[in-house]
Amino acid sequence: MTVSLQSRWQLELVNDQNKLVYYGLRNWPSNSRQVIPIVQATAYVIKNIQEYTSQTLTSHPEAGEELSQLLLEKIIVPSGELRQPATRDCHQVCTKCINNDLIIPGLEFDDKGVCAFCQCYTSNETPKGSGIHVVDEQELVDLAAKRQSSRFDVMVFFTGGKDSSFLLWYLVRKLNLRVLAAFWDMPYTSDTARENMKRVAQHLPEVEFIQWQLPWKTIQLAMTSQLRNVGWPCLCPTTAFPLFYPLAFRRRIPFILFGMEDVQAAVMEYVFPPPAGKSEAARPSPREQTLQFLKTRSTACSLQKPVTWMQELKNYHASIRQVVGDEIFAELTTVIKQAEADPSLPIPLIKRLRTREKYGSWHEVIGLLQRELDWQMPEDQKSMLHTSCKIEPVKDYVQYMRFKKMRTVFFPQSLVELSAAIFFGQISRQDALEQAQDLGFPDPPEVLAELISDLEISDEDILSSTDELKCVLEECVDS
Repeated sequence: MTVSLQSRWQLELVNDQNKLVYYGLRNWPSNSRQVIPIVQATAYVIKNIQEYTSQTLTSHPEAGEELSQLLLEKIIVPSGELRQPATRDCHQVCTKCINNDLIIPGLEFDDKGVCAFCQCYTSNETPKGSGIHVVDEQELVDLAAKRQSSRFDVMVFFTGGKDSSFLLWYLVRKLNLRVLAAFWDMPYTSDTARENMKRVAQHLPEVEFIQWQLPWKTIQLAMTSQLRNVGWPCLCPTTAFPLFYPLAFRRRIPFILFGMEDVQAAVMEYVFPPPAGKSEAARPSPREQTLQFLKTRSTACSLQKPVTWMQELKNYHASIRQVVGDEIFAELTTVIKQAEADPSLPIPLIKRLRTREKYGSWHEVIGLLQRELDWQMPEDQKSMLHTSCKIEPVKDYVQYMRFKKMRTVFFPQSLVELSAAIFFGQISRQDALEQAQDLGFPDPPEVLAELISDLEISDEDILSSTDELKCVLEECVDS
């Protein structure tokens, strides 16, 4: 019987190295083998796989052992065992969450119907030393008692959404910190989020607010370039760092906190966690973590083929650095150089709070915000994710299109986050099914047409494109 490379596996050449890449998520613990380096002889066989049987594979003189392992892992399978693509009428949904193999093609399930994400959450302990360093609350309390040289204890990246509004309230009302709230005014901040900012300012009169708005032409060109480079138009929150970090540095603010909740970090912490094995002493200090975090978002470098989840994120940051321009990043680059030259120089540490420990359920945190700050959910929005951005469904859609077409290993983010919220007890499965109706897949969301018009992208631009623009937008072109 002939054999085939199982669906969603693809042979890639990366830096002159042949690799098999899986565009999906394998069952735990095979999730750690999403990218498999192979020898040249194995690559040759896979390119000509239709000429082989399982017997001729395993007897191959140069690659038999490697090919036998691929057969054992069912990466190469008898042709009759190829998985068929999921359809709207026939797809599998996780029995614990709402992840499914229609929106996440290549998602695997165990014999109980539990998806690979939930398996990872169950099997992995939260790793220490996550790339986005979690602050210890006592550290903040001690800071408030010391009242350092700055007149602010913390800068908060504030959007008017659920997460940053809760963060602001918690730091001020529970920890009695002196907070500078910094808002990067993007054109696509929702009207409700802007109204929420006004309400928050009224109810937290001790908080000082600053706002920064880049020229529309800069935003327009940058978002269009992002679509071409990496297939999604978003600039947040990367561009906030060159705008506000130097200000926090000059004002000697010890910490910068932003409202990234735990479900948004679940992939980094449970599915593809940082390498283990370093001793506590060998791990980067919070200062070193912050500098690495900033350098990742401010260093000009070429985009690499995104065969890993983290490489896709690096490409996203590197592309923003290219398209926004040197001038906006110049001051941040200077601060980084000064901090590296003088290890004793104090710098603001970038931190986040563990939201699961503070929130309870999403309904509870929204109830708290409504009572304390008169905060409101966006009109006609069911999803409690990403409550400040009008074009969030666009991000959903373009991420889905690129993943579906095996242009990226980066999963459609919002579905993964919503499902993580079920697993970690922040919403019920039924609530998540209702909220998922707001997500921007599998069909183009209405707001996408508005964005395409704003960015002055024509049908001809899309169809003549040789980059990611065509990949993500060609189905939006009028036939």
